[in-house]
Amino acid sequence: MNQNGLILLKYQDNFADYMTSIAYAKIIEKKSSRKSYFENNTKKRAEFENKMSNFNMDFNFVSTSRVEEITKRAFNINNLYINEKKVKKELKSKKSKNNKILDLKYFDISDIPYLTDDVKSMFEFKNQDFIVNYDILEEIKSNNSIGLYINKKDTKENKPDKDYISRAVNRLNKYVKQPKLFIFADKALEESLSEAINIDYRIISLYDWREEFLFLKECRHKILYNAPGSYSEGFWASALSDKDYNINIYNKKIKAINKKNNWIAV
Repeated sequence: MNQNGLILLKYQDNFADYMTSIAYAKIIEKKSSRKSYFENNTKKRAEFENKMSNFNMDFNFVSTSRVEEITKRAFNINNLYINEKKVKKELKSKKSKNNKILDLKYFDISDIPYLTDDVKSMFEFKNQDFIVNYDILEEIKSNNSIGLYINKKDTKENKPDKDYISRAVNRLNKYVKQPKLFIFADKALEESLSEAINIDYRIISLYDWREEFLFLKECRHKILYNAPGSYSEGFWASALSDKDYNINIYNKKIKAINKKNNWIAV
């Protein structure tokens, strides 16, 4: 492992953000001679491996002393990955430059073409023995289902964006016959959301994040909720199950270029 062959990944807050940083790293690995590593921090590593254990990928780790050395050098040369713009520049670069630290949380809609089948396959569950609510899964599969994920943290500080949800539902209602909306959120939102939704819907609150993510992914169409704790999970559920006949609605505040026609801003 030489100094020009290393991408240092930072530990994130949740599994969807991990998916983003890993996906970016794997793409850069294919574009250059580098290899991606996580810090060999005992506590964080255990939490990370627990969250990602059911996905089809292997992980590399680097010692804490090496991390400190790389970080210091990266700051000195002012070449630190802090957002997706730097990554895009790196993807287009013909030469591998100095060390970078990858600290990314949001994979952009415009980056979807980079998600080749081999990258997508890393995020398929090895098994589905965690499924408990088979009745919900069958209901999702047997309906013209629409999935919407709203993280609890995103509604503690701010009221749910009922106007956006209403616009998104109305747009989908034009394309989808007899849709049913499955909202993965706190059931306490039932009363506040009911007036914004004019189609058949159900609020689902699940204990296991794996089951929740799988069920969201199984929904035929998606609405991406534009809030920090919700967007990543909604994005990955959409991107990993994206087909031309799926419709993915996202907030027009999110700027996306060169997007597919089935990704619609409202």
